[in-house]
Amino acid sequence: MQLPTAISSTLPNVAKMSYLGKTALAKTGLVALGVAFEILSQHSDEMRAEIADWDEGRTIALGVLPAGPTVAVRKAGGKLEYLGSGMRDATVRILFKNLDSALLVLLGTVPAHVGFAEHRAVVHGAIDETMQANRAMVIVVKYLFPGFMLRSLMKRMPTFNRQQLALKARLYATIAPALVRGLTM
Repeated sequence: MQLPTAISSTLPNVAKMSYLGKTALAKTGLVALGVAFEILSQHSDEMRAEIADWDEGRTIALGVLPAGPTVAVRKAGGKLEYLGSGMRDATVRILFKNLDSALLVLLGTVPAHVGFAEHRAVVHGAIDETMQANRAMVIVVKYLFPGFMLRSLMKRMPTFNRQQLALKARLYATIAPALVRGLTM
């Protein structure tokens, strides 16, 4: 499979967008990830098991360099809560090197593991906490992206039982109002 090296080769309309348009699109994608972390930590046994060993107060930030949008989530009360924009004293920071690199991953054009392999992002923080955050992010991707996209985004196509499909539908039903709330934070 030939993977794109630039956003212009895969999403020509996005490539023509202004800097402000790309920033808004990246912020929306990051907010969707942050909100999905929160929703899934409340309703997914898989996510709760993944974050069970995290220290209370651990904060993860996802963002775009040099001064692009950034969102943060924190473990509190055994669940993840979306904190809104900014680094929020994050112990782990996963930062895309530029907007185009961020959009390739956030729009599902390039899998996250390929983005890292192509050096499209940098990580600040302890490697063990970063790997734990990455595993949690894989769970978010599994539920957030539609099935037809998962085949190219994940190393192995996930299978869903009835309960997981119901959770995926619940996430889709609640993501729009949560995005509106998240974009205003």
